[in-house]
Amino acid sequence: MRKFYTSLVCVMLIAPLSSTVYAADTEATEEKIENVEEVIEVENDSEEWLEDAIEAEPEEEVILEGYENLGPMVYKSSAVSSQIAANEEGEYFIYYIMHGSPAALIVVNYETKEIVHNFSLEDSKSAWGLDVDESGKLWIGGSVSSTLYSYDPNTEEFKKHGAIFSNKSDTSIQDLIVSGTKVYAGSAYGGSLVAYDTETEKIEEFGQIRKRREFVKAIVADEKKDEIYVSIGSPMDLLVKKPKTKNFTSFLPSKYMSEKYAQDLVLTDKFIVARLHPSNIAVIFDRKTLKVVDEFELNSQTVSAISPKEDSLYYTKKEQLIKYDFETKEHTELGVYLPKGTEAINLDFIIKDSVDLEVDKEINDDAGNKLPIIDDSLGDDLTEEIPSEETEEVVLSGMVDNLGQIFEYNLRTGKMTHHQLDLPEQPVELYTLASSSDGTKIFANGYMSGGLGVLDVQTGNKELYRNISQIESMFDINNKLYIGAYPLARLLVYDREKEWATGNPKEVIRMDQYGQSRTTAVAPFNEGKEIIFGTLPDTSVDGGALAFYDTITEKLEIHENYIYNQSIVSLVTRGTQVFGGTSIHANQQVNPRGARLFYFNRSNPEDKKYIHLPFDASMITSLLVDNNDKVWGMADGKLFVYTDEWTDIKSVELLPLISGRFRNAQIIENVDGFIYGSLEGKLFKVAKDTLKVEWLKDKGVYGLEKDLNGNLYYYDGSNLWKYTIEQNRKVK
Repeated sequence: MRKFYTSLVCVMLIAPLSSTVYAADTEATEEKIENVEEVIEVENDSEEWLEDAIEAEPEEEVILEGYENLGPMVYKSSAVSSQIAANEEGEYFIYYIMHGSPAALIVVNYETKEIVHNFSLEDSKSAWGLDVDESGKLWIGGSVSSTLYSYDPNTEEFKKHGAIFSNKSDTSIQDLIVSGTKVYAGSAYGGSLVAYDTETEKIEEFGQIRKRREFVKAIVADEKKDEIYVSIGSPMDLLVKKPKTKNFTSFLPSKYMSEKYAQDLVLTDKFIVARLHPSNIAVIFDRKTLKVVDEFELNSQTVSAISPKEDSLYYTKKEQLIKYDFETKEHTELGVYLPKGTEAINLDFIIKDSVDLEVDKEINDDAGNKLPIIDDSLGDDLTEEIPSEETEEVVLSGMVDNLGQIFEYNLRTGKMTHHQLDLPEQPVELYTLASSSDGTKIFANGYMSGGLGVLDVQTGNKELYRNISQIESMFDINNKLYIGAYPLARLLVYDREKEWATGNPKEVIRMDQYGQSRTTAVAPFNEGKEIIFGTLPDTSVDGGALAFYDTITEKLEIHENYIYNQSIVSLVTRGTQVFGGTSIHANQQVNPRGARLFYFNRSNPEDKKYIHLPFDASMITSLLVDNNDKVWGMADGKLFVYTDEWTDIKSVELLPLISGRFRNAQIIENVDGFIYGSLEGKLFKVAKDTLKVEWLKDKGVYGLEKDLNGNLYYYDGSNLWKYTIEQNRKVK
């Protein structure tokens, strides 16, 4: 991810986390409520197959009749990545990437800690690839459209260079590194590598590094030696392209092949350091032999480059800063600590004249006026040259949390200080919607940054509950909102009759103890006396779990690996029957058998039966039971309806191809008798008797919920939209 230039004043590196831009003040009707649920930040875990949709370049949209933009629902200040670097004059800046829709670059003066610039990263919602060239110019790799940006601190010019990958699958730049005049960038989800020439603006494409590897997660390069090192995944591999060769060669030992990827690489003159994920291990390779020479545990997202003062690097473990000596392989605990509960996200060196870091002495007269300092104690020694190493101070600094808090460690004095900056909020892209059981409230959760916005559909007032993480699924019944929260596949219960405070939402269970990653489906049973939820498994776990939560006794019943090697992504109940749909995507693998539609009687969940669909599908993403007790579902791009085992299944194809995301569709039955749905960003309605399809909107429709009057709500980016159905418009 970085290369260390011995001729440079500053060496830097970044590690993924989360991002945001300056947001306008919320409306006067919006009440901001602090949530005290445990804050579990969502890191850039974009290797997950479900994270990002492939989106086209944004276009100016004409608002059609019946559609109303209700604006953002969630705001948050969430820094996903950071880097500290100097301009040509030696003035240092902190660069923050703020998660949001759109993302933003915040430029902070390092000395004053004041914001000097706020640039919107149009076409991106995050950015994890940051690096500076030899002039101090910052290069940024964006998400969504693989857009490259730059900021020159010498001229204060910000520039958008556009998309740098030709493959439409390469939607997100995972990492970039500058070496000489080349910016090397790696992508998801095409797993490609490119080199952008900063002088000619020409792009050299290396293509996909390895088949079936969707991510180029980290890069280091040495243009002078014509060497490129990359980390790909998942699963992990490390490869090198040597001089005068076209191909990349693997050098990863077999013992590390179970890892997902190396999330960061650091290159020195002699070594390559790989920070592995998900294990907290750094592995050091000899650059000549490509053999492992050492490994150690750490908690920081990365390690520093080599210290400008010695043959050492720095990292953090259990909040403590530790120094590693390359020659002796010794680890020195420095006895200084980061704020509680944090670890270093980036570790950058700052080199300055020592006079810039010292506190000025003051001499005052009797009246308290400051007098000039005259120091003639040096005498003739003033004419002598002071050795340069004695006039330089080296400081190690970096970000430690999503709030942008940084630490400063002085290598000479051994002292550490912490600084909390006030970074601006940004509208957050929405991720999951739900409606209250009475249809008077719409709940909206933010992607990665979390937060829960609540819209009162009758008054238009908004509330914002903060510090709740990303939500995969949620359902409201009996004035309680049941939440499937990410990470750790948690089930939470928010009692809406009580104040949002400590213990409310209440955590019921963390399914990660059963090897689960996300709670992807939530449904009530027996009028809410039980809550059923299904999960997506993590790596090395066979299949998703099916679980039952008794809301009265608070007891749990868990069935592990319920559908072998598949995830449970949709659930619905019909009397004593429970219906579920799966996805072939599970534990970072793809099950070739195809998605399964299943049902069982609640009295015996293990006695499940499979319903054969008259077509193949990879995902059954949304299920509902209509007022005639028929089960409707979305399977890839097809809408189907199931009555019973004696009745043929009817279906209609809406789209021939889908993106492969389990959240690609949502269907509801409405008060006007139609089935409405969102599919791959498109809005449609279907007549229940004939299955005749009417397309209402061809883009920008994600998620779908209805209010008490049958009006629809969906999101596009950070904005919540309302669609007033035709029969309600006629009433007006």
